[in-house]
Amino acid sequence: MVYATGVCPEDAIPLDEEGKRVDFNYDYCKGCGVCAKVCPFKAIEMKEEGKE
Repeated sequence: MVYATGVCPEDAIPLDEEGKRVDFNYDYCKGCGVCAKVCPFKAIEMKEEGKE
């Protein structure tokens, strides 16, 4: 189950036909961090753009 896709207000987390996360659509992501907060697996980490 993918938890973060349902909470993204910008639909920036596309799924494939099996319902698995494909990637992030950075053109739509506004950096709100809601996805990272709700992910129980800590699979999403917010980073400032251009910094590692």
